[in-house]
Amino acid sequence: MSNPQQPELARSRKTPAQDQDAVAGVLEGQRDIGAEAPREPIPPENQPGHHPADEQDKPPLDKFAAKLGTMEPEERKDVLKDEPPSVVNPAPAPAQKRNVLVGAAALVALILAVVAGRRIRSRR
Repeated sequence: MSNPQQPELARSRKTPAQDQDAVAGVLEGQRDIGAEAPREPIPPENQPGHHPADEQDKPPLDKFAAKLGTMEPEERKDVLKDEPPSVVNPAPAPAQKRNVLVGAAALVALILAVVAGRRIRSRR
C-alpha cells in the first residue's frame, strides 16, 4: 500500500482503505444487535419531536439585557426584582484596581512596541 498524504491516516493505520487488517474491526463493529439486547419502550422525553415546556438552554432575554445594562434603571429593577441585590446594583470596580490594570496594559503595549521596533530594525 502506498502512504496516504494525510498524516493522521498514516499514523493510525486503522483505516480500511489503508490497512486490510482494519477491515475486520470495521465489520465487527457493524454487527446487528442480538436478541439479548434490552428492548424497553422509549420514554416520552426521549422520543423525537419532544420539547420541554420551557427551553432550559435559553436565558430570559429581558434578564439577559438587564444584566448587560442595556435597559433603563427603572425597567432593570422591575425585571431583576427576584435577583439578589448584588446583581441589581452591582458595585463598581474600585478605581485603584482599574488604574493598576490600565497601567499594566500600557506597560505590556510599550514592551511589545519596543520589541517589534527592534525586530524591524534588525532585518534591515
